[in-house]
Amino acid sequence: MRIPTRLVLLLASVPAIGVVAAPPQAPRDETAAIARTIEANYFDEERGRRIADELRAAAKRGEFDALTDPRDLAAALTSRLHPLDGHFRVGTTADARMPGTGPRQGPPPPGLAEHNPVAAAEVLGGNIGYLRLDHFADVARRDAPARQALDAALHQLSRTSAMIIDLRGGHGGSPTMVGYLVSAFVAPDADVYNVFHSRQGSHSEAPSERYAQPRTTVPLYVLTDAHDRSAAESFAYTLKNARRATLVGEATEGAANPGREFAAADGLVVFVPTASPLNPISHANWEGSGVTPNVATPAAKALDVALELAHKAAAHMPSR
Repeated sequence: MRIPTRLVLLLASVPAIGVVAAPPQAPRDETAAIARTIEANYFDEERGRRIADELRAAAKRGEFDALTDPRDLAAALTSRLHPLDGHFRVGTTADARMPGTGPRQGPPPPGLAEHNPVAAAEVLGGNIGYLRLDHFADVARRDAPARQALDAALHQLSRTSAMIIDLRGGHGGSPTMVGYLVSAFVAPDADVYNVFHSRQGSHSEAPSERYAQPRTTVPLYVLTDAHDRSAAESFAYTLKNARRATLVGEATEGAANPGREFAAADGLVVFVPTASPLNPISHANWEGSGVTPNVATPAAKALDVALELAHKAAAHMPSR
């Protein structure tokens, strides 16, 4: 029997009774993989489990079901995780490196390990030394080009009446330079270095080899802005708590906990904080709060303010 065309179209338009569309599995599976990675690697095991459980619960509620594009899912997961820890980021494997994740403690981004970290080193009017840093490089080896460039800059500025170190706009790097540069301005036996705690143990940011001729009395000013994070913050936080430098500028971002990227799901990577610092003086760190300057001023004016302070301080220093 031939069924009329109108009846075929009418039947096709009637929804099948009892058939419910299954939720998209890819976003749920990928979110579950991210959750497992956080649970397995976050420095605080109990908190990592809570974060993972909350992420799994959100996925089960279908909050990510519509995000079938990996980039959209990565952005949504980052938005959820980043407020919980300033280093959390989710990206795609197509990313050369997730924006803003350049870890301050840990391997620097590809190509920066040996790159000259010194953006500028000059003697300004009034014999004020000015050192502007591009990033924090790996300077553990004496023969590392980055170490040689930093040593050359410090030597060039070694007879200045005051020093300004400009961290504004930093982009990440290595803990080896944090400790080494701090050692250029504190006594060799100073107990001021942050200690990082992880599931595997603890390690200090104190350098294995300290700067040979530290300037322990030169007036020192560090310029900060709201974009400074991780190692730049560690450097500023260490010197501030040691009362060895005056910080001028803006409060920093507040990303204290270093870590690394993990391939967590098909097409997705997650940066998980695997350690957390503890300062021997404050018995705390700067996660979430940032490093507050001693002299608050807009970042664009920080150099002018620091120069004024440096000139006044240099005028009261005993002549050589």
